[in-house]
Amino acid sequence: MIAKAKSISHGINDISYITGESRNKKHPERIFHVKDNLLPPGLDATGIWDSMRLTLDKFKKIKNSVIRIEVSPAPEHTKDFTITDWEKLWDEFMDEFDNIELYDKNGRTYSPKTNLTGSKGTVRLHLESKSGIPHLHGAFCRIDEQGRINNDHDIHLRAQRAAERVAQKRGWHAA
Repeated sequence: MIAKAKSISHGINDISYITGESRNKKHPERIFHVKDNLLPPGLDATGIWDSMRLTLDKFKKIKNSVIRIEVSPAPEHTKDFTITDWEKLWDEFMDEFDNIELYDKNGRTYSPKTNLTGSKGTVRLHLESKSGIPHLHGAFCRIDEQGRINNDHDIHLRAQRAAERVAQKRGWHAA
C-alpha cells in the first residue's frame, strides 16, 4: 500500500476533483462517497469548501489550507471491498497518520502529531479510468476544530509511514 499527502492552496479545485464535480474529471460515475468528517451530510464541493472556509476564517490565515491525501492499496488486497471496508481502511490510515511524530537525528520532535480526525474533511473512492484500480482521495482542513494548525512538515513521510503501518497490521505484503 502506498500513500501520498501534500498541503495545498487550491482547496476548492481539489475538492471539486475529488467529488467528481470538476470539468477535469472524465468519469465522475467512477467516484463513490466513502465518508465525511465533521461536515453536515449531503454537501457538494462548494458546500464542503464553504464549511472549511468558515473554520479557516475563524482562526489563523494560512496559505496552504487543505491537506490532500491519496491512499492506494494493491488491487488484490481490496478486490471484494465494500464501501464500509474502504471506510474502515481510511479510519485505520487516519489513526496511524495522526499518531506519527517525526524526529530529527538528535531525537527531538520536528513534526508533531496531527489531528485530521478532528478536522473537517471528505473521502471518496476513485476507480482509475482505464484500469479500474481503486484508490482513496481525501481533502482535510489544515485547521482542526479547536483552532490548531495541522502540521504539514514532511507530510509525505507521515503518509508513507502510515500506509506501511496499516499494510503491516493487515498482513499485506508487496508481491
